[in-house]
Amino acid sequence: MDIAIFFKSLLLLAFFLTLGNLIKYTFLRGLIVPSSLIAGVLALLLGPQLLGEHINLSLQGTNLWIDEKVTNIWKELPGYLIVVVFAGLFLGKRIPTIKQSLNQSLPNLSFGYSIAIGQYVVGMITALLILAPLFDTNEIAGALIAVGFQGGHGTVAGLQSTFESIDFAKGMDLGLGIATIGLISAIVLGTIMSNRTDDGDQELEISHDEKVEVKDRPFGLHFAILGTVVIVAWLLLSGLQVAEKSLFADSSVKILEYMPLFPIAMMVGLVVQIALNKSGMGNLISHYQINLLSNLSLDLLIIAALGALNLSVLAKYWQSILILGAVGVAYSAAIYFFFGGWFFPKDWKVRGIGELGQSMGTTAVGLLMLKQATSNPSEHIRPFSYKQPLYEPVVGGGIVTALALPAIANFGPWAFTIIMAFILACVVGGFAFYKRRKHKSE
Repeated sequence: MDIAIFFKSLLLLAFFLTLGNLIKYTFLRGLIVPSSLIAGVLALLLGPQLLGEHINLSLQGTNLWIDEKVTNIWKELPGYLIVVVFAGLFLGKRIPTIKQSLNQSLPNLSFGYSIAIGQYVVGMITALLILAPLFDTNEIAGALIAVGFQGGHGTVAGLQSTFESIDFAKGMDLGLGIATIGLISAIVLGTIMSNRTDDGDQELEISHDEKVEVKDRPFGLHFAILGTVVIVAWLLLSGLQVAEKSLFADSSVKILEYMPLFPIAMMVGLVVQIALNKSGMGNLISHYQINLLSNLSLDLLIIAALGALNLSVLAKYWQSILILGAVGVAYSAAIYFFFGGWFFPKDWKVRGIGELGQSMGTTAVGLLMLKQATSNPSEHIRPFSYKQPLYEPVVGGGIVTALALPAIANFGPWAFTIIMAFILACVVGGFAFYKRRKHKSE
């Protein structure tokens, strides 16, 4: 790789991130619109596929603007940056026990799983019955509602190698389009519902569990910890892949071979933090400083992924993208409006809006929507936060998200759909049983 081109690519990402922040805090203040999303759209608009072909910036024969060499690097960056994002997801946090998580957040957890698993079901059915026969779209695209809505742009881009391994390289471009629909829809719904749930003061509060410690710690230490987590995860995944090849050499089923690194990095980070907490050294890591690294990686990831988006793929499959996006939004909104009161007997509009936001636009969007929906968000943030250790490692860009694509490729779309429908039935049935027991005990 040409180091000069790589450095130029990073500088251009920084330039667009600057523009994105200027636009956000000048014209879009108060809206839940990530500056990285704005920057990514600008990078795409001003890139070589659109207006960039008319931009000629050169110095001493060197092109200073976006060219094919830059976009090629941008295409590769997300697969690496997403590992950093997920490696730091739980580092520096107080990790509740499984019992504490269930006691504090079972309604949130059940509601979230019902949307997440259901997105796979409705997406696969749509792909099998409509997209494949009418638009010649690969059935695997049905999983992109859950992958794009739950995991967001970062997770979709991070799965690039998996898409390529299962001969569905265009899946990343489709997924980014669907993720954009989910995020925009979450912003619109969140804004509307925030005005309907609580008319009080909109000052944001931070719960005790979210307060960051301001003790100074070496920033290099956190970089080293993140790097170590990634190295351990890479060694672990490599070992598992070697074991799969050795034990199942004659089998056509390949799961771990298609497994991306980022969910393994998330699990290693979670185990490391739990071990530190158990040993009384949990305060060694500052989640605030970890977030500085993770958030920067996520911002650069989103800009690079959108800036390198293949518009020819979007033009060819725009009907499939819009249909899947519409189905995903309709299903998620239906669960919120028609079943929110069943999951949350008290304050369902507020408690549900955070889960709806996460199910369509990642955890950060859900948290922001929850804070905007009430003047006293702290009591609702606690169950939302307690849910995450049992949610994000599974469907929020976790194991199920990573295994869904290879599972469909190996076992077929219908088998995968039936399995996910069964899991959805178990989630809903289990929560119904819990509600009956709780009602009898009261």
